Amino acid sequence: MTTFWGAAAGKLVERWLATGLAASVYWLVMLTAWALGRTHPRKSLAEALGSVGAMRAGEQITLLLLVLVGLGGSGLLIRQLTMPTLRLLEGYWPRILAPVGTRLSVRHAERRAAASLAWNALHARLVGAPSAAGLPPLTAVERLGYARLEASLRWSPREPELAMPTRVGNILRAAEAEPLHKYGLDAVLLWPHLWTVLPESLRQDLGAARQRLDNAVTAGLWSLLVLPAVYWTPWALLAVPAVYGAWCRLLPRACLDYGILLQASFDLHRQELYRALRHPLPPDAAAERTAGLRLTAYVYRGSDDPAMVFDSGS
Repeated sequence: MTTFWGAAAGKLVERWLATGLAASVYWLVMLTAWALGRTHPRKSLAEALGSVGAMRAGEQITLLLLVLVGLGGSGLLIRQLTMPTLRLLEGYWPRILAPVGTRLSVRHAERRAAASLAWNALHARLVGAPSAAGLPPLTAVERLGYARLEASLRWSPREPELAMPTRVGNILRAAEAEPLHKYGLDAVLLWPHLWTVLPESLRQDLGAARQRLDNAVTAGLWSLLVLPAVYWTPWALLAVPAVYGAWCRLLPRACLDYGILLQASFDLHRQELYRALRHPLPPDAAAERTAGLRLTAYVYRGSDDPAMVFDSGS
């Protein structure tokens, strides 16, 4: 029994660290903000703790239960808000904000078009294309600019109509669209099917990357919820750089890491997807996109075409 209770306690602690630690930190910050807003912060905290200590045992237990329920409830609420918040950060906004979103999407598309022209000019000089005959080779500064342009183009959608209003949205949209461009495979539609044939190690890496992405969203949410404490103390405004760091620094980096793994999953394991669905592998690179589009259409709506022959697997 001692071993059982020890294991149970360990699981409870592990679960609390996963779900309640952030909520505990948040409420501790709010308590600190409240104390800083008092004339005598230390005296106010001492009086509050003294009033708790003066309670009867039953009242203290009731208060403890209420605190635990509050911590668990706030943690659960934030988890439920993570996905809607991520959608907003991607640029999926309410209809009332559609004009703003459209304007920002057009700006992103125009910037990508300008970056593409600049990249083409530098690439021509880099590879010695006939169009760049007589031009000097790239300098070190121009090579650095070339690399930055290439990274920027990779993580923004190629088609202007796919552009999103935010950087996070463009990174994730580009990651989802790349398998369709290269292999004719719709990443959004086929992801659940591909997931089932991925090796366990890659699944764990993807899960960890997705967790880091969600953590960046929730970190920004918790920081944003600190701002109402400005009513007590202006020190709560320190939450503003925390929100900026979580959503403008950590989140895009987490999206890049997740997008790289998503694309690698299709690069390395799309053949397993063909085999699992009993579709013949494309014979060469030229035929791969057509084969991928056919496979995507089959998964999406099925087919009664007798010319579509399944691979026997032999």
